[in-house]
Amino acid sequence: MITFQKLRDFLNQALVYERFFDLGRIDPYMANGLVYKGEKKIVKVGLAVSASWEVFKKAVKTRCQALIVHHAFNFPVGVKYDQLFQDRYSYLVKNNLSFFGYHFLLDSHPKFGHNVLIIKEIGGEVEKPFLHKGDPWGYFGKLNNVSLTEIIDKLKPKLSPAMILYDFGPKNINRVVAISGRGTPLPSDIQYLIDNKVDLFITGENSEWIREIFREVKINYLAGGHYHTERFGILALEKLIKEKLKVETNFIELENNI
Repeated sequence: MITFQKLRDFLNQALVYERFFDLGRIDPYMANGLVYKGEKKIVKVGLAVSASWEVFKKAVKTRCQALIVHHAFNFPVGVKYDQLFQDRYSYLVKNNLSFFGYHFLLDSHPKFGHNVLIIKEIGGEVEKPFLHKGDPWGYFGKLNNVSLTEIIDKLKPKLSPAMILYDFGPKNINRVVAISGRGTPLPSDIQYLIDNKVDLFITGENSEWIREIFREVKINYLAGGHYHTERFGILALEKLIKEKLKVETNFIELENNI
């Protein structure tokens, strides 16, 4: 058993790796910290990719006193809290379930963020942040002429069954970008990829116009699923909590092939 304060202090220390980030500007609609303070004593910590009633019910059913997710609530603009927000928040209050969300911080974390772990999973060396809309949501990775087939074989068991691969680029990979979830590049990002000699772009989702642009610029594109590419950091965080806090944990799987 641990206290709520011990868990909160640990998460702040482990996840807020850069104190000077303007999180309100970078990620204005998603939580990067505590959302609701519940029980003072915590016996079990639940972790999941995304918040939902179904995940909340599973957390309560498995006797978790705290829940940590990557996607918390979509905070409304201004003070107009919609019905979805109110229903979800009231469930937390009713069940006194402490709730934390780490969105940008778990995408961008240099040790156990999704994107760093994706690069390490394929045997790559993390190089520098990849800027999406001017902020470091992803990472560049360096490989030594590794075949695309070998990379896909390593990742495929951990990605969505509906993953999409456009193999329009080199068959051997030396530089990769990993930006999980909805990291689909903007049209203005394409020259950024070309200038940095990217051979493979890994993200979660696809868009209609992606295929032909990546065919034309001869870069491989892998959409491994929003949900699946964002399990990496949550699972790493579960392991860290278990090791450092010596508390029981429960990863709540609510699989989504998107």
